[in-house]
Amino acid sequence: MAEAPGFLFLNANTPWVYALAQALSAHRSTTALRLYDWPNYRRLKPQWPETDSLTRRRMIVMPPGYAGRLEALFGVPMPLVFAGERGRLRRATGGAEPWVIACYPYLARWTRHVPGERLIYYNLDEYTFYEPHRSHLIRSLERELVERSALTLCLSVEMVRRLRERHPDRAARIQHFPLGMVESFLNEAPDDLPIVNSIGYVGNLTNRVDWDFFHAVARRTPELRYAVVGKLDALAVGDDNGVWRARRAETLALDNVDFLGSVPQAAVPNHYHRYAVNWMPYDVSHGFNVAACPTKIMDAIASGRPFLSTDLPESRHYPNHIALATSAEEAAAKLRELAAKSASHDVAAQVDFARGHSWAHRADTLIAMTNAANRG
Repeated sequence: MAEAPGFLFLNANTPWVYALAQALSAHRSTTALRLYDWPNYRRLKPQWPETDSLTRRRMIVMPPGYAGRLEALFGVPMPLVFAGERGRLRRATGGAEPWVIACYPYLARWTRHVPGERLIYYNLDEYTFYEPHRSHLIRSLERELVERSALTLCLSVEMVRRLRERHPDRAARIQHFPLGMVESFLNEAPDDLPIVNSIGYVGNLTNRVDWDFFHAVARRTPELRYAVVGKLDALAVGDDNGVWRARRAETLALDNVDFLGSVPQAAVPNHYHRYAVNWMPYDVSHGFNVAACPTKIMDAIASGRPFLSTDLPESRHYPNHIALATSAEEAAAKLRELAAKSASHDVAAQVDFARGHSWAHRADTLIAMTNAANRG
């Protein structure tokens, strides 16, 4: 008798896709493939985050252009590789056809042999932003995946909206599946008081931050101290005329702004925990921000501290745990209010909410969704 079907991830290169694979492996046979070209493999020197894992893991390294100009050369070998991994999972589960999770549009060409009723398109972003010159091809391949897949899962609510608008006949199959909470970000000491009147920003310091907005808010609240944690040399994304860098320098030089630079990844959760308020002053006109599910949303919620964001679609999804501001004046007023009430803020309740959105819970949700798709 066949067991429950396993899961095959075709490109588990990002930490969150791999986190989902790891969580699923506690319940189902799961394989995670990572695909790299030679230059990126040498540059990144990728390693799996732990030595032992229930997940079968395999790295595949190919020449540059394997998913672009040289794609035709891999049109036969890559489907064969995927078919081999599917066969392994079938044998491990007594013949059950596995679910195949494709995270990028280019994988459409290599998954045409996969039964549509066992295919999941996991949309992580608006992919046309990365290669605008290939937008037409990317949309065409994405259309194929959405039309064929039993499920389309989107990290962000905005991409759910866009894909449902583009594919109205598949709307019911397109679902929100946001990032899960990473356990290390949970604030297990909710009674520890934060630094008084401190506002923390942890993350990238590129043009995704609205530096004009940050500067205006900090100038309006001299009684608050702003801690900024992140790398100055991170690459900008999207249109970049460089003007924002001057405003960033002015902001970091303000008397009530402390630039702490980058910190080891293990220390990042402590920064979220220590500030009276965390905030995300992202530029609401930046395409990446609008379409994204920022990792800092669940990281900040897990801290248990009050959290303020600019008015982004994904932030609106958590009205009980994220305050929104649409202007510098409103942000200044709300930061003052949140900082003043931080000592009485119900940290434990917010942490409990985050605990219910762990990657283990995301895995349970996905299993339930695939079971429902089977019945449908």
